[in-house]
Amino acid sequence: MTRPIGHYVVGPRSHGVVRYARSVLDAAIVIGADHRLLLGRTPLSGRLAAAGECGIVHIHVTDKLFGSSPAAAQQKLLSTMAELRRPISVTFHDVPQPSDGPGMRRRAAFYAAVARQAVGVIVSSHHEAALFAEFVDASIEVQVVPLMFDGVRVQKPSLTREVTVGVLGFLYPGKGHLETLQAMADLDPSVGFLALGTPSPGHDHLVDDLGKVAADSGRSCEITGFLTDDELRRRMAEVTVPVAYHRHMSASGSINAWISAGRRPLVPRTAYTLELSARSPGVVAMHPDDNDALRSAVTAAVASPEHTWTDSAVTTSPTAVEVAREYDRLLRRWSG
Repeated sequence: MTRPIGHYVVGPRSHGVVRYARSVLDAAIVIGADHRLLLGRTPLSGRLAAAGECGIVHIHVTDKLFGSSPAAAQQKLLSTMAELRRPISVTFHDVPQPSDGPGMRRRAAFYAAVARQAVGVIVSSHHEAALFAEFVDASIEVQVVPLMFDGVRVQKPSLTREVTVGVLGFLYPGKGHLETLQAMADLDPSVGFLALGTPSPGHDHLVDDLGKVAADSGRSCEITGFLTDDELRRRMAEVTVPVAYHRHMSASGSINAWISAGRRPLVPRTAYTLELSARSPGVVAMHPDDNDALRSAVTAAVASPEHTWTDSAVTTSPTAVEVAREYDRLLRRWSG
């Protein structure tokens, strides 16, 4: 008899990695696969009992979900993996890269230690696989399962609203909020800046920083804070120009969210966005990866906002069903 597959989930539901972990689980359940949720906050006895029924337990991993430092996260996660007493596979998110700065080596040590204890490793792009091989451990084989598109398109607003340039996702340095606001310098001050999201822990100061830059140019600046799924879809539809100028992306849930909604975000030309565009042509509007090119792209998009919506004939890959099937195939193979 085939044993169920467990998905061990740690962290708040608002966290992007947690949301994606639950999306993979939900998609597996929809296709009829026997996948089950194991919550990290469940008492130890309950966790062990639930895990004991599973042939394998899968965990979506980024260091910040498991500790305040890579070393603390390593100790916590390795302890959890041993405690569950089952084969453990992982999906790594936020794979270490040089843009992490001085902390990259410590983060790489965390990912390598976890990978060595896992029976299988998944990443979300070929770019992440290359980063893993170069900066974490080239001796460990990783599988690539790209981030899914949910395909729930938003409706174009029927009325003309305030013209806005919007960035989606948590606010933190390098996500591109400040650069996008600065790229609006050529636009009339009536064009507002919109951040769909809330600051990451420790980065509340960015709200004031963005507000000051906007105020100096006489431009409005709205930080929405946390949005429910329905609120987020409504606001994504209302944005005139969606921008994803993430400076250090290796795979991007924010870009996928824009695309899933039927929006065609402005993105820099990087290894990841080229990979994304090759897999799903027509889903992004690419520009050279520099601030001047972003400035030109934003100005052009405000003048022709119809190009910020994907054509109805454009298809996105992979779908939730495709991702669920690939996860089920890999995890059952690794469970033995």
